[in-house]
Amino acid sequence: MASDNCLFRNLAADLLAAAGLFTRLPLGWLEKHAGPVCLSRSVWLWPLIGAAIGTFTALLTTGGLCIGLPPFIAALCGVMGQLLLTGGLHEDGLADTADGLGGGSTMNKRLAIMRDSRIGTYGALALFTCVTLRTACIAALAPYILIPAIAFSGMISRASLLVLLTTTPPARKDGLAAALLPLPRLPLWLASLVALGAGVFLVPSATLAGASVAALLVTLVMRRLLQRTLGGFTGDTLGATVVLSELAVLLLLVASRG
Repeated sequence: MASDNCLFRNLAADLLAAAGLFTRLPLGWLEKHAGPVCLSRSVWLWPLIGAAIGTFTALLTTGGLCIGLPPFIAALCGVMGQLLLTGGLHEDGLADTADGLGGGSTMNKRLAIMRDSRIGTYGALALFTCVTLRTACIAALAPYILIPAIAFSGMISRASLLVLLTTTPPARKDGLAAALLPLPRLPLWLASLVALGAGVFLVPSATLAGASVAALLVTLVMRRLLQRTLGGFTGDTLGATVVLSELAVLLLLVASRG
């Protein structure tokens, strides 16, 4: 694995790797050059990429409000824009995870169901519920806090991935998620500092603490559930964790403003 002191000399590579992993931007570079080493080194940028995705969602929502759309429709436009930007990466993981955990009676059956590209009842229900709740939460936020709130939720949800990756074994040995391990220490610490620094900038300290606890609780519950049902994490379960922790943060932000 590349030495940690090469981190900043590889800034462009890290940025392209992180953006290529979390979005559908036509970078092209990812498929040609980025392997597990480069992807694992890019973890320090994952929170910032999450914040950028959240900002994009907030800007689309704000634009909808500016042209007179009702809040829920404007929020739906923002969420749909986010899904197009990310290719529904995390939502696909949520659906597969829901189908696997809901439809499988043994560990092997659950993992087999999660490899099936078809969506089942559990996956469809999970998708509908989470997308609807996310849209409703965004619609309920005051326009002046849309950008910092959604950017923060995107940031903290991607940062939550690091908790699973560093505390939970992979359920499969042949997936990309497993190939990321072990994560290099310096990028991992930088990711924590980036998330903390951006959080302080985006939201009040009390909200930062509460939202961070909410995201951490969701992640720890997922960790416990995955260890019991799958023996560890997969790429799909990482996506599900992003969706659920992001939703938990948005729900807390809405409640704190209520």
